Amino acid sequence: MSACQSRIGSARGTAARLTAGQMAVHDLRARTSIVAVEGDLQLEFRDHSLAWLGDAVPVTSITLREGECFVTPQRGVVSISAAQANAAAFVLQPWHVRKDGRGPIREALRHLASLVKTRLRRAV
Repeated sequence: MSACQSRIGSARGTAARLTAGQMAVHDLRARTSIVAVEGDLQLEFRDHSLAWLGDAVPVTSITLREGECFVTPQRGVVSISAAQANAAAFVLQPWHVRKDGRGPIREALRHLASLVKTRLRRAV
């Protein structure tokens, strides 16, 4: 899983608030973004591909600063808590698969094919 700076002006969706000492546990799908809207967050999760090992898998812990986002590359359970004694807020932004089956790679290939066709027509 990788952390990234959020370039989103305002996060879409309703912010979930955590008071000091409170924890939220979510079963998230792959490519879900967790955005720290207010305060710092502490994320904890285990590698889902090693779930068959049970508690032998070490817990990965990541601190998200206010304004940063974290994108989950695989599905799994993530616990979210305030990193400091202050309250924090976060937004979950699930990754949406386009229903027409056109992902970004397929769209890029279609655009490239169209460009090649146009260039070949002009060359002839």
